[in-house]
Amino acid sequence: MSRKNLERLVKEKNNVKTSYRTIKTTTYIRDPYIAEYAKLRADGFCQLCGEKAPFYTKNNKPYLEAHHLKWLSKGGTDTIDNVVALCPNCHRKMHELNDKDDIKKLKMVLDEYDKIIDY
Repeated sequence: MSRKNLERLVKEKNNVKTSYRTIKTTTYIRDPYIAEYAKLRADGFCQLCGEKAPFYTKNNKPYLEAHHLKWLSKGGTDTIDNVVALCPNCHRKMHELNDKDDIKKLKMVLDEYDKIIDY
């Protein structure tokens, strides 16, 4: 859609009242210790882009988000060998694109941890 068409539509909708809808969703219960450990293991750096966390939380921890490499909705497990810590941009990128090269890179990161940690 062109910018001009989009601007026209936005102007037409400018005075319309906000509406809402009720949606039923399925939420997967995640283990908070798994997410916390993944973030701790990342040591304040995004495991995809390698950049430092963009900011610190109220508890003075680097802000990273836990991401399941194989999504829970696709049968993935909530286990430490399936969870990485990502910056918000990379996390959104994974859900938007789920790029094969990014998945491969993150699998290699997890494989390195498997070699270090003896379960």
